[in-house]
Amino acid sequence: MIDRLYSLVYTYRVMNEDYISQLKQILATEALSQQELAKRLGVSFAALNRWLNKHAIPHKKRIEQIGRLHRDVVGYSSLTAKDISRIITEANNYKKRSIWTIIGNNQNLQDYLVLEHTYNSTTIEGTTFTKKETEAVIFDKVSIKDKSLVEHLDVVNYSTVLRKIFKREFPQQITEGTIKEIHRLLMHGVREDGGEYSKYPRGIRGVDIMLPHPKDIPEEMGRLILQWNSKKQKNLHAIAKFHSDFELIHPFGDGNGRVGRLIMVLQCQKQNYAPVIIENARKAEYYEVLEFSQRKNENPLVQFLVEEMRRTYRIINRYM
Repeated sequence: MIDRLYSLVYTYRVMNEDYISQLKQILATEALSQQELAKRLGVSFAALNRWLNKHAIPHKKRIEQIGRLHRDVVGYSSLTAKDISRIITEANNYKKRSIWTIIGNNQNLQDYLVLEHTYNSTTIEGTTFTKKETEAVIFDKVSIKDKSLVEHLDVVNYSTVLRKIFKREFPQQITEGTIKEIHRLLMHGVREDGGEYSKYPRGIRGVDIMLPHPKDIPEEMGRLILQWNSKKQKNLHAIAKFHSDFELIHPFGDGNGRVGRLIMVLQCQKQNYAPVIIENARKAEYYEVLEFSQRKNENPLVQFLVEEMRRTYRIINRYM
């Protein structure tokens, strides 16, 4: 109970620090008066003044609005080493040995996480099921009219891999074999090359980044796995870097995004973090911070992931 109360207070304080810093940076960057910024946010001058002086805390949706405006105005370059240290500290607050035991032992919670993760991750990749339809396909084995067999398999296969992760059916150490097995399971009935690295040139739609030549994929993947397993501190920053590097290698002909997000779940499990569920509603932002991490640094991606981890932790906390 004390841990739960502490975590809620800590999260509240972190969000408080975030939005005040963001508001001040927006004011400085745009050379706005508080009156002008209040108008842009659609709030009164008095409300903004109370936020800045810590006399009141905005509603969650207002904090998200401030965050979006901050990204539009300031961009990502403003994140300092101190900011990242604070973010990692927050992430470590969502790290408890009991989390994955609770997930494994509570069927209702596990079902909820399977639905949330499957729906969001497959929808990011273009699956057109609603969440209700996704739920019917996974749990009731329903076939949705006018939807393709591939869409049904995408959802069923994804949920199957998640179940295996929750049941700890994958080895303790992440290996190329583990990653290939995840891909094989995802592509079951969909593609014949499941579990095999691509032999052809690949590309990331909408992103002008050169990917490794197919012949270089085994070497690149071997190096990535070695770097991960050699790390003494596998914190959220390390998980973000692995995800960024994996997606840049793009080793498979299809399914790289889904595989990458499932690896993150596996990594969170191994390190006792709450799982990261990336929302489809934040798809554009996710792609933006992922590309930024591949061109410059992972800091914005780390911040993004801790926000999504915070959301999942709150859900799990209800069962703790």
